[in-house]
Amino acid sequence: MQVEPTTFDPAEVQDVPTGDLLQNVYEGLVKWTPDNKLAPAVAASWSVSKDGRTYTFKIRPRVKFHSGKVVSADDVAYSIARGFDPKLASPVAITYLGDIVGAQDAASGKATSLSGIKVIDRSTISITIIKPKAYWLNVLTYPTAFILNKDAVNKDAGGRVTAENEDGTGPFSLTSYIPGQSIDLKANPSYWAGPPKIAGIHRPIVLNADTRHNLYVTNQLDMVDLSAGAVSADEKDPTLQSQLHFFSEAVTEYLYLNVKTYAPFKDARVRQALAYATDKNKIVSIVYDNHRDPAADVVPAGMLGSDLSFKGIPYDPAKAKALLAEAGYPGGKGLPVLQIYYGDSHPDIAKTVDILRQMYLENLGLTVQPRPLEFASLLQQEDHNVLPAWALGWSADYLDPQDYYSLLLHSNAQQDHTNYANPQFDALCDSADIEQDQGKRLALYRKAAMIVINDAPLIPLFYGKDPELVKPYVHNMDRSLMGNLPFENLTLSN
Repeated sequence: MQVEPTTFDPAEVQDVPTGDLLQNVYEGLVKWTPDNKLAPAVAASWSVSKDGRTYTFKIRPRVKFHSGKVVSADDVAYSIARGFDPKLASPVAITYLGDIVGAQDAASGKATSLSGIKVIDRSTISITIIKPKAYWLNVLTYPTAFILNKDAVNKDAGGRVTAENEDGTGPFSLTSYIPGQSIDLKANPSYWAGPPKIAGIHRPIVLNADTRHNLYVTNQLDMVDLSAGAVSADEKDPTLQSQLHFFSEAVTEYLYLNVKTYAPFKDARVRQALAYATDKNKIVSIVYDNHRDPAADVVPAGMLGSDLSFKGIPYDPAKAKALLAEAGYPGGKGLPVLQIYYGDSHPDIAKTVDILRQMYLENLGLTVQPRPLEFASLLQQEDHNVLPAWALGWSADYLDPQDYYSLLLHSNAQQDHTNYANPQFDALCDSADIEQDQGKRLALYRKAAMIVINDAPLIPLFYGKDPELVKPYVHNMDRSLMGNLPFENLTLSN
């Protein structure tokens, strides 16, 4: 673990490391496969009504929670509905499941149940959404739709799931959590798809990248993520070079610009000036030794809706200076100091922000103050929309462009932490979200992409590519563009 888990409650997950951990413990009705396709999980099958609004799921007959209780449709209904309980105050339930009929009323306390969910019988449940949306089944892979044993949730803890009361259906159960030290999972022998091939997973919590690397080299870890500096050294190491792997992921790293918290960002020309002053090639060369690809688009390469021919805003310092002068800040005169926040356990992002600091001072006369924050604090302040600027990746919650445009940048979106608002962009997203013709739908999102890149509420920096060291005896590790998948098939053998 690169960071401390931010929560053990699936309804509150907002970050990749925590989601990566909990996907081994909990499951939803559907899941991702290594070839980036949706597949049945706790649901054995499903059907969709002719109007595209109602999904009816048949639950597998012998799926059990770790406690031994058999999963029922009541558990599924409870698990999805609890995210809208105002007492829980989930920061993400509306974002991912807000299309369910009655979700807004439940979240606001106007209703005590979720009217769009119907338990038909013990093994059958239907979910009705407000409008037909081509992407919607994908959202059920996100942790907000993970299935919990409603009898196990500790009501005395405010209805939250903790490390002590977890009871999921996943291939592993959580057996130990020592804050700041480690997390242990053990194989679930009753897993519906068959018991995992390994006895368990040990996850030390190690915030320092160099320390994580040393643990791997001294054979205390079987797999580890790498900083860019370690990658360059390991490529030359005769032992480690064959254990070094690069995994493509649906991730775009951005610099977010809050149009309300930093007053000059209200003028699009100031935001555009920063975009033109950003040399992405320099960042990927200096920080990542060209093991990343510069990002021009909002949507990451390889994902549905991406366009590798799209050039975005190029590096053009002269254009940047001219825009800034037009906005009333010639040579940066009059611009307040800009604070750029980032997670303190990611040395590569620290280097990235430092290069941005140098670029903006040289090209714009803008003084930048880098501000590292503990990861959970960074997410918390992002949620409250108080950060003026921050460097953070957006990892696909599911493999659909809606997750980047409508969910991240629409003015009504809970995740619109830049406070960006453009009625034309919103209208294109609204149309694309409900368009059933895939070609027309993607064309609408491309038009939206042109608008948001030019408006620059965020600046795409580079696309994700995860470097890891993996021991030669680790086999059958399932991965997709979503990153690691649950380790149910992983084996350890010489």
